[in-house]
Amino acid sequence: MPHVVEADIREFAIKTLSASGLAGPDAEAVTDGLILATKRGVTTHGVFRLPQYCEGIKSGKINGQPQVGILQRRGVTALVNADGGYGFRPGAMAMDLAIEIAREHGAAVVGVRNSHHFGAAAIYSERAALAGMIGLTTTTTRSNIAPTGAIGAVVGNNPIAIAIPRRQPKRPMVLDMALSQVAMGRIRVAAANGQKVPEGWGYDSLGRATTDPNAILANGILAAIGEHKGYGLSVMIEVLAGALTGSPFGLGSNNHDHPKGGVGHFFLAIAPDFMRETEAFYDDVEELVRQIKASPLAEGSKGIFLPGEIEDVKSTQADRDGLPISSELAGQLEELAVKTGVAAPAWKN
Repeated sequence: MPHVVEADIREFAIKTLSASGLAGPDAEAVTDGLILATKRGVTTHGVFRLPQYCEGIKSGKINGQPQVGILQRRGVTALVNADGGYGFRPGAMAMDLAIEIAREHGAAVVGVRNSHHFGAAAIYSERAALAGMIGLTTTTTRSNIAPTGAIGAVVGNNPIAIAIPRRQPKRPMVLDMALSQVAMGRIRVAAANGQKVPEGWGYDSLGRATTDPNAILANGILAAIGEHKGYGLSVMIEVLAGALTGSPFGLGSNNHDHPKGGVGHFFLAIAPDFMRETEAFYDDVEELVRQIKASPLAEGSKGIFLPGEIEDVKSTQADRDGLPISSELAGQLEELAVKTGVAAPAWKN
């Protein structure tokens, strides 16, 4: 698989986003988020999205010049306006604000109104954990999960990311999961590569399980994790990130095509030292880690990993070897280079 130097792909992404009409601060924030996801191995939310983002901005589906700012702040809550742009810059602003408030009051809830796709939810929760906070991030998405027993999508596969700080220099534990068996991006990747998908990832127009990614994309229905459990969680997030923030929800949600903003985000930060002494908290987190790592391995197991640990390994490899880019994506980025008049980065094997 080809690789690319991080600095090179960062420069390319910023220039192509800017050439497509995205304001400078947002182009940088989007690029940083895409690179972080790619380094973590979350390719569906990484540089893979760059051509889609550029097209969304150029076509006017996304506000390329958003006036991002704090709408209100009261007590331990606040609300940020994304103004129809991508959610990367307002998402970072919201979590930073939550961290600031939590340092003073112990906890904070910050919403983002009228936003779009914000990449991998983990990058915001980890932002809190690196500041010594427990972080929780969730968002609405385009409707792609049907209510249990129905065949029409109503709610999204709304992801949840929770990050737990650990004593330095240990990396935080980070859980990041969508409420579908897989993210829609993985279906798109399989379709682009002409591959089948495992049965149980999504449904066709009649609500039948299918291995054809194009049939899933045409109908837009993903399989929820835990069936009714995943569906139920998604309904609750529609309220937290959608209705509560004053953003579109349910059938009105669209994280890629709504000039005034089609989804909302929800951020929570908790300062452990308001509950107990920080070092005692870290001691207990490490004891939990010890118990997990001491578990006997099942036959055929390759090891025991904490939430986010595999992603940390991939990120370290990317720092050493460069960001992995599939041959298919390299071709798409070269096409984007021609469209935007930006020189493509050099790939290395």
